Amino acid sequence: MDSLVYSLNVVTPIFLLVIVGYALRRMKIMSPEFAEEGAKITFKLALPFSLFRSICNTDISQTFRPRLVITTLAGIIGMFLLLCLIVPRLVKSRPQAATIVQGIFRTNFLILGVPMARNMFGEEGLGPTTLLLAFAIPSFNVLAIIAFTLLTGDHTGEVLGARVRKTLLEVLKNPLFCAAVLGMVFSLLHIRLPSVLDKAMADIGSMATPLALLTMGAQFDVKRFRTDIKVSMLTSLCRVVVCPCVIIGAGILLGFRGSELGALFVLFSAPTAVSSYVMSKNMGGDGDLASQIILVSTFLSMFTITAGIYLLKLFALI
Repeated sequence: MDSLVYSLNVVTPIFLLVIVGYALRRMKIMSPEFAEEGAKITFKLALPFSLFRSICNTDISQTFRPRLVITTLAGIIGMFLLLCLIVPRLVKSRPQAATIVQGIFRTNFLILGVPMARNMFGEEGLGPTTLLLAFAIPSFNVLAIIAFTLLTGDHTGEVLGARVRKTLLEVLKNPLFCAAVLGMVFSLLHIRLPSVLDKAMADIGSMATPLALLTMGAQFDVKRFRTDIKVSMLTSLCRVVVCPCVIIGAGILLGFRGSELGALFVLFSAPTAVSSYVMSKNMGGDGDLASQIILVSTFLSMFTITAGIYLLKLFALI
């Protein structure tokens, strides 16, 4: 029952903020133009600040666990490569294909990771989860940029070298990638921001999730949701059922237990990242489909996360 209550407390505010955003647009309080600008502010300012502080405040040198990090990166990259091979063959629309790939491999770990781990293990068990933040979040962002750069747009007649250079340029100039790299540098060198600057960045970063959800709700298309419900449902089932079963199963076979297995569970069982909507809107993806995948996967995760925690505790794995 505690797991169910916790899951409800995690996912319910997400739905409420989306509903508020939708209501604001219907009441003509939030215009489509404001929603567009709000999405840009989230992508270029609020999310980078939030990501930078999350990584910067993680002491990577003290909590580093090579086997856990390698397993995590192998899972993320392997999942991404497999999706890039399969999805474009099944989905003809390139913006949709890129959005589906991102919707499956990119999880809401930045927002849900630490709260879920704290709920399961307490403060003393947060080490593995905060460590994975520093590696998983940059990986998600870099791979998402690569997916949108390669899968969207017209590359007809473009030589491989030009496409590689274009992809690298997109990665290097992406604000989320820059924030992740800077956060890693600050963490490894133990650089701490002045309290005034850190407080200002914290305030701006705290806008990321609510602003992203409000603008997503304001741009939500009910008619389009009915049309794409099958696609968003299949994508969400892959995200919250198939991927966690494969990765967590592999983690158990590799001998991970306790807070380390819990960190893997939190990372790979979380629903699609809220920031994936902002990325889709800003990099030529299908923003409407991205928002639907977020909503459906978040709703389903309320049950799948609860079931996962129950089973892992039942067999004394965490």
